[in-house]
Amino acid sequence: MRLSLPALIVLVPMLAVAASGPALAQEPNPYPRPVVASRAVRAWTFEADGSADGWEAAHHCRVEAVAGALRIHALGPDPYLHSPAIDCPPGPALLTLRLASSGAGSGQCFWTTRESPTWDEEKSVRFPLAHDGVPHDYSVPLPVAGTLFRLRLDPGDDAGECSLDSLELRTQVLHPLEVVRVEASDSALSLLVKTHATEDVTFEFQHKAYLLRPGQQLLLEAPLTGRSPFEAVPLQLLCKSRPPLRRPVFVFREDAQTDWVVRESEGVRLRLARDGSGARLEMGNLLVAAVAPLVHCDGEVPRLALREEGEELLLAGDGVRVALALRAGELTVRIDADRPCEGPVLRALGGLEQGLLAGLEYLGKRERSSSTLDIETAEHVRYAPDPLQVTMPLMACVTERGAAAITWSDLTLQPVFAAPNFFDGASDDHRMALRGRRIEAAIAVRRATLPDLILWAVKRRGLPPLPAAPRDPEAQRRLCLAAFDGPLKGGAGWGHCAEPNWGRAPYSDHASTLWRLTGNAPALPALTDGGAHVRNDAIWFVLGRAKEWLALRSAEARAALGREAGDGSFRYAGKYLKGHFEDTASGICAASAVRLLEFARLTGDADARAGGLRSLEFMKRFRTPRGAQTWELSLHTPDLLASAHLTAAYVLGYELTGAAEHLERARAWALSGLPFVYLRSDRPVMAYATVPVYGATNWTAPNWIGTPVQWCGSVYAKALLSLAPHDTTLDWRRIAEGITLAGEQMQYPEGPRVGCLPDVYFLPTQSRAGPSINPCALVSLRLALAGQPAGLSVAVSADGAHRVVAPFPVELRDGSVVVHARKGVAYQVLIDGGRVVDVDSQGEDALPLR
Repeated sequence: MRLSLPALIVLVPMLAVAASGPALAQEPNPYPRPVVASRAVRAWTFEADGSADGWEAAHHCRVEAVAGALRIHALGPDPYLHSPAIDCPPGPALLTLRLASSGAGSGQCFWTTRESPTWDEEKSVRFPLAHDGVPHDYSVPLPVAGTLFRLRLDPGDDAGECSLDSLELRTQVLHPLEVVRVEASDSALSLLVKTHATEDVTFEFQHKAYLLRPGQQLLLEAPLTGRSPFEAVPLQLLCKSRPPLRRPVFVFREDAQTDWVVRESEGVRLRLARDGSGARLEMGNLLVAAVAPLVHCDGEVPRLALREEGEELLLAGDGVRVALALRAGELTVRIDADRPCEGPVLRALGGLEQGLLAGLEYLGKRERSSSTLDIETAEHVRYAPDPLQVTMPLMACVTERGAAAITWSDLTLQPVFAAPNFFDGASDDHRMALRGRRIEAAIAVRRATLPDLILWAVKRRGLPPLPAAPRDPEAQRRLCLAAFDGPLKGGAGWGHCAEPNWGRAPYSDHASTLWRLTGNAPALPALTDGGAHVRNDAIWFVLGRAKEWLALRSAEARAALGREAGDGSFRYAGKYLKGHFEDTASGICAASAVRLLEFARLTGDADARAGGLRSLEFMKRFRTPRGAQTWELSLHTPDLLASAHLTAAYVLGYELTGAAEHLERARAWALSGLPFVYLRSDRPVMAYATVPVYGATNWTAPNWIGTPVQWCGSVYAKALLSLAPHDTTLDWRRIAEGITLAGEQMQYPEGPRVGCLPDVYFLPTQSRAGPSINPCALVSLRLALAGQPAGLSVAVSADGAHRVVAPFPVELRDGSVVVHARKGVAYQVLIDGGRVVDVDSQGEDALPLR
């Protein structure tokens, strides 16, 4: 459109626009600047034999040009190669490549610029790689700021063979204008417009013409004159010689009325606008959520007509059909469209208390999605994530008004999650939607906690089938023994991991595991405490070192009591405090509480019991599992280990006191861990794989979202097994078995790391990466699932006055201690936390309690 120059509003100098606070700067733009032009800069085809066309091996690889391809021989971890210098215009670029790989891990592309000539994670992009030996085409957008100078290509993260057929680098010209954000009020929409151009830009908005100088931004206003509850507002900036810049906004007016179709079920009321523009979801007289819009296609709401008004409401028009039904307090929505669409767009109303996008976001009170608190790279933007990163189909928000959640059946659909709703500029609603052509979803609106909504989604869908066991029990036992006899073994004992940089020591967990697997206790002159992620202390009682164990655990408990504040909290001071709003978190408190309460359970120690119960009382204030891995992650980061420690701590509290509130909290924290577990399966190894955290190491890399780390799951599985005898809310034992089976699937079946559990398992490529961890935790879980002893057993008298600890199953019977041991084995028992008794087993051993 031609602009009338006399009508231009020229902005000089730069307009300053007030921000709403520091969090606003983190808010992503769901409508980034579109590409308006693209131009090829450089192509590499490697057609001349012997010519790598300027590409050079740089780390742990060797390259050669053979038969029209660049062969990359990756020789070890983190292989990469460098491009020649590139003459490239400033700005973003697109790298396309055709690559076949038989390596492991994801790909990564780094770049340097003339302005920033060093390699760093901030100037890099990761992308999934298929390691099937077949050529695949990849497109990797490079958000370059500056003048691109060189590329670095990482074709995976471990040894393997790759064949690079071609690469092409293209510049991308983006629209010079950006609508940075939109804010909605009752009477108007405000939009912040920014120019990225190096020259003046003229544009028209709402029939007025504007000119922006380089670097300027402008706050514009669009009056809202409509009166309907639901309105689609198509904002549009018209630029001379450039495509229009469009930004749709969907306005919802709480107080507006229309011709409603009303349905009620179990305290939930649906008010559907007869024209299909949207719906209200109420509980009593309280509006909890809106569906606004019901569906849209590329920002346009189809004109729907109500065709049927039975139990199921049917609407159709403009190539879109929608069916809604309210049954048992739950709204089901089915959308069929002849083109891509988004819907239903569920908007939970009110201030946020908690929010969840399973696999990616776990928000606390007033927190914002896609923030940089846990990930500072571009990967913090996750409002429309790769569906493979979604662990279970659930988005949920709990607000001051109530709770709203959505689940769906087709896991190839694109979920969309924004809290608060930065799509429509609404600060008091939180947006959850799905994208596709055929969408089936269920919506729950109720008075509930976030764990309640997780339970609703799991029960509605059901737990996935257990993974197939990768080998029979005897083969599994031999595989684990192979790890101890091979890659883990060293002169002084075994390594926590197989890699040589992990020192070898006579770890008690490893020795206990070997005793359980073989029946023979390793001959060791000394023991080093620990070594595994799931503790196993049996060996101390088999090698005659129970008193040494008691002194060790007593010192551990005293140290924990020394760290505990008077209110029962545990505090953190260190670099990983950054990003969190206080110096404590659920995970860091629960980890110490478990140690105290476990020592109290085994010994009856009154101080440990009091300290542990004091911590349980303090932890009632927490709602989000976070802050259990402060050796590399922020105290703020949502964490499966926190769910595990919290579950275990409250189970111990229940077992020590019988207080029902402790069991209720154990159940809630167990539910909090389920969104870290893949409760879906569309890969051979996927079901019950466990994502460790929703964040990145050192806020940058690796980003653990969508990347299973099964040792974290093993700690959670152990906690679930402790809960299972007390609670039947879900089949906790089945979930623990699924996690164990997934870990056994991930173990190295052969080779130099045989029997070890990889630290990382990549779902897209079904590949492993180290460090290569000992299988002690898997052995302990497998024994517990089979009803066999793994660690120490404890028996407590009915009045709680006596307790006995042994490395075999033990019970108190008629004033005596009865140990179901193995004939010929020498072992020790600990009675009432102080008296150690030596036993030469006769098979079933009866000992005097006093």
